[in-house]
Amino acid sequence: MGIFDKLFGTKKTYSPLEPTNPLSKQLDDIRQPLENLASQANDTLEVVPSSNATYVFIGKPPKQFGIAWVQDGEIFNLKSIADKKHLSASLIEKTTGELSKAYKRSQEAKRYSTTVGSYSCLVTSSESLGQDVDSIIRSVSV
Repeated sequence: MGIFDKLFGTKKTYSPLEPTNPLSKQLDDIRQPLENLASQANDTLEVVPSSNATYVFIGKPPKQFGIAWVQDGEIFNLKSIADKKHLSASLIEKTTGELSKAYKRSQEAKRYSTTVGSYSCLVTSSESLGQDVDSIIRSVSV
């Protein structure tokens, strides 16, 4: 059945994120920056709340994606960090590869559907993915 999903684009459905879920509260705390990001991205969003930031995979992880995050009410992304820190293209490629591996390790994590403004997105409940992404981003942004 999996091959037909890929060939014909059948989308997997996820349970809605209930307002009583603690993840919902985390998203409410940063709703405005997330809405801004969603309106700019024009692509699929997958939100990964973490203790240090809320990470957002943009696109189709683990293969074709970008990453942004909301921290202290501000939106950051890997490109802005690369420009600011003058990171090499090879380091960015390596970092993206590490993010892809971290994402793949979380394939079995619980995912929910929700809306941010008028945009639908996924929310991934994975403390380990959040920690992995945090560690990877910190390694290039410090």
